[in-house]
Amino acid sequence: MSESRRNRRKSEKNKHQVKSNISRKDKIIAFIAMVIVFIVAVVAAYYYSLSRAGLKLF
Repeated sequence: MSESRRNRRKSEKNKHQVKSNISRKDKIIAFIAMVIVFIVAVVAAYYYSLSRAGLKLF
């Protein structure tokens, strides 16, 4: 394979952008956000079920 063809194929191969890795800090933030959303949903469902049962909450 000639050198120019090899360099052209190498440059075409390098054109594809590799996905950037998600940092550890971003993963932790995403996990905490999901946990908070889950807790809020559980609390809302709990209060909704109590209000449907006829209990006065506040």
